[in-house]
Amino acid sequence: MHLRFDIPFEADAEGDGFQESLPASPAVFVLFPAPREGVPPAPYIGRTSDLRRRLTRLLSIRRQSSRMLNLRELTARIEYEPVGSAFEGTWLLYLLNRHYFARQYRDRLRLKPPALLKLKMQNRFPRCYPTRRMMKDGSLYYGPFASMAVAERFAGEFLDFFKIRRCVEELNPDPSHPGCIYSQLHMCLAPCFAGCTDADYQGEVQRVVEFLDSQGKSLLRNLESARAQASESMEFEQASKIHQRIEKLNDLLRQRSDLVRNLRDLHAVMVLPGAEAKAVVFFRIIGGEIRGPATLSLDENVPDPTPLDRQLHDLMKTLGGDAHQAAPANVPPWEHLSLLARWYYSSFRQGELVMLNPDQAIPHSRLIRICRKLLAHDDEGTT
Repeated sequence: MHLRFDIPFEADAEGDGFQESLPASPAVFVLFPAPREGVPPAPYIGRTSDLRRRLTRLLSIRRQSSRMLNLRELTARIEYEPVGSAFEGTWLLYLLNRHYFARQYRDRLRLKPPALLKLKMQNRFPRCYPTRRMMKDGSLYYGPFASMAVAERFAGEFLDFFKIRRCVEELNPDPSHPGCIYSQLHMCLAPCFAGCTDADYQGEVQRVVEFLDSQGKSLLRNLESARAQASESMEFEQASKIHQRIEKLNDLLRQRSDLVRNLRDLHAVMVLPGAEAKAVVFFRIIGGEIRGPATLSLDENVPDPTPLDRQLHDLMKTLGGDAHQAAPANVPPWEHLSLLARWYYSSFRQGELVMLNPDQAIPHSRLIRICRKLLAHDDEGTT
């Protein structure tokens, strides 16, 4: 893997004139030492908000009294690439570390699996629970959440609307089983002591799947229909109880992040400011897998301008190809989900994320408006 700009460096060269050619802007860089006995040593990889200042500090002539890190005597070559946003820099760091430090890159980047909800469909009596482990076992995964605490709270509250089990033991239905507090409160179908048939339990599991796949809309529609029917039948007490459940459900759905969904349906387009003037950078998420970056220039001062919608169409095609044929496996790389969640839930997030429907139709007009909004914001910041 190589970055866009590559320049040699000689520690014996007099002066530091090369530094004047470096941009004083955010960038990702790699410092390569000279090979020793034919074996290239590990490079130094970094990200900075001011490339010129950072490399001046790392590669300047060492002062005897200074304790600052100095790599002047070790560096033989420099690669760098300007970035326009923190996520673009993080993505390049991820690719570089994975390339040069295949065994340590997760520790170096402090990556940990994202917080998800897992519905283990292979079990005779599936249950839904928070996890950070992703396996290709046919289970359904939903997320990513901001943290395990958020995932646990969401699971605990949404499962109150359903009657699937919450126990962790392997069940072998037996009428002599004492059950648990949930079965006593009629909050579980109680498969442990054969309180339901397998078909009844699978039907309840399907309701849970529909709830999670529709971001809660399926249950909300059913409750609203039941409330209307109770009102028409003049069963006002029952209508009031259903209304309370609807309010509780709406409170829960307001807490749910728009990013949380079935991972196979996690399709989106990330729009970020570009490093170049009048440019934006796109990443595309297909089934939780990140693809990109791709740069789109909105500079209208060109001899033969191509309509923006056509440029955007071609760019999205390069990022996704045929979206249905290029869809990743059931379980996307968890590192991608971790990076996406880290960016999305950050308090200093740059750019915007446009969620796509399962058919992955691209809203070109909306993306163009977002691009112009980002450029207008950058223009305001430079004035």
